Amino acid sequence: MPTALPPSSIAAADVFKRIRKQIDTLTPELQRAAHWIADHPSETGLLSMRQQAISAGVSAPTMVRLARALGFADYASLRRPFQSAMAGRSLEYGTRASALQTTPGGAGIGRLAQELASSQLEDVQSVQALNSPAQIEAVVRAIAAASRVGFLGVRASFGIAFQFCYAYNLIARNGVLFDGLGGNVHDQVDVLDKHDVLIAISQSPYSAPTVEAVQAASARGVKVIALTDSALSPLSRAAAHTLRFRADSVSFFPSMIAPLALAELLLARLAARGGKAVLERLAQVEQRLTSQRAYWRNISRKTTA
Repeated sequence: MPTALPPSSIAAADVFKRIRKQIDTLTPELQRAAHWIADHPSETGLLSMRQQAISAGVSAPTMVRLARALGFADYASLRRPFQSAMAGRSLEYGTRASALQTTPGGAGIGRLAQELASSQLEDVQSVQALNSPAQIEAVVRAIAAASRVGFLGVRASFGIAFQFCYAYNLIARNGVLFDGLGGNVHDQVDVLDKHDVLIAISQSPYSAPTVEAVQAASARGVKVIALTDSALSPLSRAAAHTLRFRADSVSFFPSMIAPLALAELLLARLAARGGKAVLERLAQVEQRLTSQRAYWRNISRKTTA
């Protein structure tokens, strides 16, 4: 049985990890309950234990036995991470920065660099751990089939959306970046229809304009692809497809390395399956950039006496 951790230190992703690790050792009844939790994370946070048991087709005591098999003291402790994820993470920049200030000096810098590197590696690895090849391929197919592909991310996620859209337009012509300039992000996203795809990026604490734009687009029939940090994210609830990443950091600000790695993975797959059209598009782009002298070339010139 896993070592019991304080409920506050457990995230929903940790529960999923424990389920994946132990699923083969559980009884058939416990497996049925575990599969239900994995498939219904929102309901796990919202419904009572008895309601969940009925939905899973097991008894209420089975839910308690599952919690204990996964290393929790009771079922309430297992549910708590899902409830916390639905509430979202609070702004803790000051608290995190204060913790960083407790280890000043050269030795602190060395430890911090090591801890950051370790955390960043786990963030990048989360892209593969949290998303199956089938999920990634389904997203790639949806993007490839869309008439237009919108990219939406505000605040910290804007840089990811910009990079994703910029690189995407090197291999296609139908990418649109929604920058929300002048506060009109809703007006921009409103141009999309049922033939289009909206790629929305956000992690907890989730940006209100992004969540609202995603909900409105989904209601109009736009196929939403959510790149987010939790299966319980408000983006995923309105999305046709969700790809997840880990945004944890030992710094005061959430890490943006994993969503960038996820975007790069999708771009690489789109290029790989794009065939001749992608190669022709790239050749056109390269020719244009060369003619525009877009990049610096340090050409030495011979001087005459």
